[in-house]
Amino acid sequence: MKIRIGAIGASDSLKQIQAVAQEDPRIELVVFEYEELEELDAILQENRHRVSQWIFSGPSPFHYCLDKDLISSNEGMYPPVHGMALLGTYLNVTKDYGRMVKKISLDKMDEKTVREMFSEYNLEDVQFELCPEFGFSQNGKLIEFHTTCYESGLSEVALTCHLGVHLELQKRGIPSYRIIPPKLAIRTVFRLLVGRAKNEVYGKLKMAIAGIEVIWGKEDKEKRIHSFSEQEKLLELKLELLGIAKQVNGSLVDKGESSFLIYATQGDYELLDSSGVSFVARVDEILRRLSLEYRFVIGIGFTVYDAEQHVQLGFEHATDNPARRVVVVDEEKTISDFDSGYLPNFSEEHLPEHWKTTLMEHQYKPAIPAKLYHYMKLKDLEEITSETLTIILKNTERNSRRILNELEQLKLIEVTREESLGRPGRPRKVYRLVE
Repeated sequence: MKIRIGAIGASDSLKQIQAVAQEDPRIELVVFEYEELEELDAILQENRHRVSQWIFSGPSPFHYCLDKDLISSNEGMYPPVHGMALLGTYLNVTKDYGRMVKKISLDKMDEKTVREMFSEYNLEDVQFELCPEFGFSQNGKLIEFHTTCYESGLSEVALTCHLGVHLELQKRGIPSYRIIPPKLAIRTVFRLLVGRAKNEVYGKLKMAIAGIEVIWGKEDKEKRIHSFSEQEKLLELKLELLGIAKQVNGSLVDKGESSFLIYATQGDYELLDSSGVSFVARVDEILRRLSLEYRFVIGIGFTVYDAEQHVQLGFEHATDNPARRVVVVDEEKTISDFDSGYLPNFSEEHLPEHWKTTLMEHQYKPAIPAKLYHYMKLKDLEEITSETLTIILKNTERNSRRILNELEQLKLIEVTREESLGRPGRPRKVYRLVE
């Protein structure tokens, strides 16, 4: 399955980014062109969950989205513009002028970085004026900055990362050059983004073992041995946990002494959360309904052994810190309190727009399509059959074939091929998502 990466930038930068993406068969690029920074609010809110990572044409859109909490720092990157991009643009200036231009104005650059680069290439004689605004700014401020520098004689040429600024300066008759990230820098960023996206997929496949331990007081422990009602509570708890284990495609192990383990993957727990009620909240509700005190640990690891060791470490920590009722021990053995955002909620709202629109137009309930879609994404599956859907939904294969047929008619999935089952009857259809 290809890694879907969203690209945000002005038209000329996006052409460069698209050219590089076409060279890499691992990448499926989704392009979003913008003119004003305010347009990014709607772009990210509507499409954030459609892609695995984001590549921005420069620092301005990236920092804008970061400061507005539209993305997190590990969801996107931009190619640096202070290295080869700046040097290459300056070389174009000297080529066009036939001499070294010693006065320039720059925006979106860190002064220390620029001085180091100019010094490294023996360009200390070049005087540059830097825009005092760093991060993201309105185009108007940048245009006035370059205009003031040119009219006051502090610069002969303006070098800018912004297409709108570049075009306006040209209209005013001010020599202006646009800094566009070179292909080499874009390739480097793509390699990092693909690596991040793959790590995220592998992260979903990490073992996640949930450990539930009922806490008994001394008197309660004696009562439990002889009390039918307490034994009935434990049996009901086991049945409830068995149901949850089935929902996460995992297994339940009764460790004895009122202790249980549910083995699954991190991605499977996330799928369970797609209904809007977290896995932890479900277990908590069960234990509270049964009036049972408990310790609850989630151990994450790359192997079953690691996850089991982390569950045990969590129990030891919870015993010494009774106020911490739900503890998470990750693959680095970092112990933390459970955060409701730890397992993201993949709900119907996170489906692609055309899926949501199609389902709404045909008044088709989105719960099952959402579960199918997110399961394939989390498991990195390119294709699915009725047999797989039966496992996901815990229903009959006949019902799964009906659902897949309905989704095919809605053009949300399509048949890629048919497989012979080696026995009389129709061959089995193999489907893929229509993105």
